[in-house]
Parts: sequence; C-alpha cells; structure tokens
Amino acid sequence: MSGDEEQNIIQELNARFQELRTLMITIGSVIAMLIAGLNEIGFIQFAVDTLVDAVEDDPDLNPYLGECEEDWRLMTDHYIIEDNVLFNIHLMDMAWCNSIHTIHYNVTMDGKTEGGESPEFRNEHEFVVTIANISEGTHRAYVEVTNGSIALFESRTIDFEYDEVEMESAVYGCTNSTALNYNESATHDDGSCEYPQEEEEITDDCYAYFYDVFSYWNETNESLYNEFDVDFSCQANVTVFITIDAWDYANESVLFHVEDNFTTYHQEWDYQYLDFYDKPYETPLNIQYQVYYNGTVQDEVWYRVEA
Repeated sequence: MSGDEEQNIIQELNARFQELRTLMITIGSVIAMLIAGLNEIGFIQFAVDTLVDAVEDDPDLNPYLGECEEDWRLMTDHYIIEDNVLFNIHLMDMAWCNSIHTIHYNVTMDGKTEGGESPEFRNEHEFVVTIANISEGTHRAYVEVTNGSIALFESRTIDFEYDEVEMESAVYGCTNSTALNYNESATHDDGSCEYPQEEEEITDDCYAYFYDVFSYWNETNESLYNEFDVDFSCQANVTVFITIDAWDYANESVLFHVEDNFTTYHQEWDYQYLDFYDKPYETPLNIQYQVYYNGTVQDEVWYRVEA
C-alpha cells in the first residue's frame, strides 16, 4: 500500500470519527434538554416519589415494613345539643405504624342507625355521627367499628338520659376549668374546649411540611376531594399557604387549581380539605400539593388519582 493510500484511509477515518463525535454531541444535547424538560414539569420528582411509595408499601422491597405491630384504640364521647345527640368517635393506632386504612362505622339508637365508610387515613381518624330528634328518657346507643382495611371489630355501649325541660335551660360551652375557653356558666359540655399550646421561637431552621396527603373521587367521579395534614417543625402556631394543582396524565397542563391559607401548630393532628367540586374527569390525574411559608415553597408532594 502506497503512502498516498494510507493517507487517504487516515483522512477517511478522521472524517467518520468527526461525524460520530458530532452525532454523539447532538444526542447528548437532546437528552439533556429532555431531562431538563421532564424535571421542569415535575415528572422526574413524580417518578421518584412513585418509586419510593412503591418500595415503602411493598413488603418484598421494604425490610422494615411489617415490623410495626398496630395497636388500635377506639375512643368515644357524646354531647347533647337541643334534641340531637352527637357521638364523637376517635380511632387511633397507638403504635403509629403509618399504614393506610379505611373503616366502616355505625351508631344505632332507638331503632335508628347512622353510619358510613371513612376515607383512607393513616394512624388516626376522628369523626362525628349525629342522631337527631331524640325523645325524653333513658337511651342506650351502640357505637360499632367494623372491618374496612383494618382487622378491627370494636364496639361501645353508651347510656345517657335526655330531659327536655332540663335541656331547654341548658347553657352549652366548655366545662373544663383548665381550658382556655372555660365557661363557668356552661351546664353542658359541647366539645369546644381549647387548651394552651407551648410556643418556641421561630428561627430560620423552622419549616412547614406535609405529614400526609390523600386525593380521591366521590362516588360519581364528579368531585375530587383533597385531604392533607400540614405540620411545622417548630412548636409554634403559623399560617401557611397551600396550593393544589390537578395535572393531566402526561403532566403537560393544569386542569384544576385551588389555594388557601391555613393555620397549623407543630405536629398537631389537624387534617384540612381543599376540594375540586363538579370537575368530572375520565383519565388518571397527578395531584401536586405545595405548601408555602414566608413566601417560599417549603414542601411538595405528588399524589396519583386513578379515574
């Protein structure tokens, strides 16, 4: 092979190498732009959150799942207001295992039954059931919690007496003298007692965050309910700004948006709601929760809702 032929081959190889190098640079730029775009619309964070949730809830992937032994307690109280009796029902996992559950509940009294099914919750759920238009005399009510996703069968029997004449002169309010809003004139407690909270100095290290979020359709898929518990890392009462956006399946556009201010105290259990009413939709949605404190985003959580 002559020197000219060798030189031609070398030049041809260099040309092919330069073409390959240009192609690789182009592909790399496209990939970088694609990743940046996916990150901008929140897809990467959503994918990471989805993967984390899957690992957390899969006993084959999460070695710590199943080590927590749930310890559920059912607590009840009741208040009579005019001729209505309100049953306050409080269910709590004392072990705080953070598992997702639902329950069915019923309150039966004088042949009347009121009840229903709870939304999904973690660790604790509290609700009120009302039996209206009760008559004078002694009553016995049965409060029952049956199996939703919790293998729990608990019941309580509550006996009380209703005197219409006595109740007509009743003064409702907080009857606990240690409460902030104690009413010494109150003859009947209405469950409104408020108690002092310890406060600490708010520093730059304090921040707001979501302890839990849930989004779910109503029975007709016409309204989307958004339930969340937002906490504050320091022991203080603060006002935070919450925004909730419902993105389409591809995270390309926001279909619905709600926002509002809420007050929270440290890690107090205080679920709040921001809902989308009369917004029927037939495909899965990605729900973006954001909490702002002092004008900056402190936390962001994504929740996927199937149609």
